[in-house]
Amino acid sequence: MKIPYTTKQLTIEEMRGSLSLLPKSNRWVQMGDAMPWDELDKFYMQKLGNEKKGAPNKPSRMIIGALIIKHKMNLSDIETIQMIQENPYMQYMLGLSEFSDKPIFDPSLFVTIRKRITIEDINAFTLELAKRSKKDDDNNPEHTQHTDIKVDATCSDVEMKFPTDINLLEDGSRFIKRIMKKCSGILSISMPRNSRSRIRAKFLFYTKQKNKGASLKRETMMYMIAHLHRDILKACDLVSRAWNRLNVTEKRTMKAVIQMWHQQHQMFTSGVHSCIDRIVSIFQPHVRPIVRGKAKAKTEFGAKIGVSIVNGYTYIDHHSWDAYNESGDLDIHLKLFQKRFGLKPLRFFGDRIYLNKENRRKLKEEGIECMGPKLGRPPKVKSQEQLDNERIGNSLRNEVEASFGTAKRVYRANCIRAKLPQTAECWTGMCYFVKNLTKYLRVLCRILTEILLLDAIYTKLDSSGGEVKSGLLEFWDSQPTRVIP
Repeated sequence: MKIPYTTKQLTIEEMRGSLSLLPKSNRWVQMGDAMPWDELDKFYMQKLGNEKKGAPNKPSRMIIGALIIKHKMNLSDIETIQMIQENPYMQYMLGLSEFSDKPIFDPSLFVTIRKRITIEDINAFTLELAKRSKKDDDNNPEHTQHTDIKVDATCSDVEMKFPTDINLLEDGSRFIKRIMKKCSGILSISMPRNSRSRIRAKFLFYTKQKNKGASLKRETMMYMIAHLHRDILKACDLVSRAWNRLNVTEKRTMKAVIQMWHQQHQMFTSGVHSCIDRIVSIFQPHVRPIVRGKAKAKTEFGAKIGVSIVNGYTYIDHHSWDAYNESGDLDIHLKLFQKRFGLKPLRFFGDRIYLNKENRRKLKEEGIECMGPKLGRPPKVKSQEQLDNERIGNSLRNEVEASFGTAKRVYRANCIRAKLPQTAECWTGMCYFVKNLTKYLRVLCRILTEILLLDAIYTKLDSSGGEVKSGLLEFWDSQPTRVIP
């Protein structure tokens, strides 16, 4: 019997080798070679403040690179570390000298990293990418004059279930029982009697009804509010005696439950459905309802952000957990623009809410052209010049809407899974930073292509010192000026 030929399987030790032998065509290798790591390292090290003392920390390339991988691949913290363990290309991008199957750091470190990196730091990262993607020539008049700013606002939704009054009371009751049980164990006493089983039974009876009328809802809420009040009073007595043994999350949630009960009691007795700083999640009490009036959902739950786009790069200029009128962000956008680039924009693009009388007056005083429809009743017949200006203004302003769509659809900026306000800000900023990084690599690829094209079509000088040009080169010279570093 003839035995078929078989290939001997290599062992893991035989497959390990230097990362310098990896092909340069891989996307992670190209990203690692193209990123301005030295500049990003300066911004990151300033946040640590341990130049002279303190334990050594992880390299900034490893930290920032891990965040880039996480948001580009839409992975969880644990999955990100596991993916890096299995991928030598990712390890090369993070600056490792050789392949290692050990985790680069514990996944819980991501929380500390998000607390450390702010929106301002991420905007500084983006600004460094923008500087690297174009020629740094302050004497170039095109560089200082033809600069536009496009602004708009949107909501970065957090990952949470849709809030209802009944569900909030149920969540509060469940947490109160858990905190009473823990405090009783700390104090070594028996757990007091509570109304958790009654509230749960009433909640299940309500949710199983096919037709939930207003009278049934009101009866259920009245029952749950009354019994939850009794449990909160008993829990407050226990918590006050064991307050120092509770962690930060439990203390914050306890305060949120008490505030939530007061809001629900006030709205129930007053017969209204809204209040100031309404809590929509006891586990994320900083989240507020943002009324946007969109077709998909009139109310969104998350942070409202005001962004500006300059030369295709997105900067988050305003991040707020409270709803606000974005027309007041004009001063913020202009001040940050001048701080970043050292000059004023030539043209301003924004929708109608930004182009009110006060903002138009400010733009006129600053010498900035306002790109948008004029105030007042539109004329019955518009000239061709007016139609062209409106068309150009709308088409250029749509870049902001496209940026929102890309960040939310591709990089999941509409599903923020961080639970703390400062970590959620970093999560949102990194979603837009990875989007900016993709643009940076795309621009860099175009520049390299142009350089290779120039090298291919330029010929050597002839003997008389003149330059020989082909038809392709003449076509190239007839095109608009391109900036090549």
